[in-house]
Parts: sequence; C-alpha cells; structure tokens
Amino acid sequence: MALTEKDLEHLEKLARVKLSGESRERLRAQLERIIEFVRQLEGVDTTGVEARSYTYEFKPELREDATKPCLPRAEVLAAAPAKREGYFAVPSVIEADEL
Repeated sequence: MALTEKDLEHLEKLARVKLSGESRERLRAQLERIIEFVRQLEGVDTTGVEARSYTYEFKPELREDATKPCLPRAEVLAAAPAKREGYFAVPSVIEADEL
C-alpha cells in the first residue's frame, strides 16, 4: 500500500512532529513495509488456534499462605532509633490543631 501525502500529513499531526526531505521518505518506506507485513499476517490461517495474551504456558508460582513466627518485639525494638511504650517513635506528621 502506498501512503499518500495526505496520510503522512495526518500522521505528522497525530504525532505532533514535522518531517521533511529524506526523513519523510524514509518514514514513508518504513511504514509501507510495516503495512505490508501486517497484510501478510492477516493472511495466516489461525483456525483452531486459541487466542492468548502471552506466547507461552504461564503458571504463576504461588507459595502457601501460611503464618510463620515473627521476631520478638524486644529484638525488633532494639534496632529502632527511637521507641516509646513498646512502639516505634516517629516524628509527628499531623499537627494537633489539624485533627
């Protein structure tokens, strides 16, 4: 399929670019090759081929959702830069008058 000058102008407008000279002709040739390739793909018989969104058999590896013992609170808080009443102490991010 030969792209017309009007087609190229429309594509330039959509892409918000302005091409001229050699780059315009190079783009025209590349687009014509792409369109020809798509036409070839349209001719492939896919009867009996299941539609997929991926090209290989995908099976996610899931782990068992099981509880595990956690670290003791004292051990975790030992690494905290600041703690208060058994919890991490952090700087206030909301002022009292904003509550």
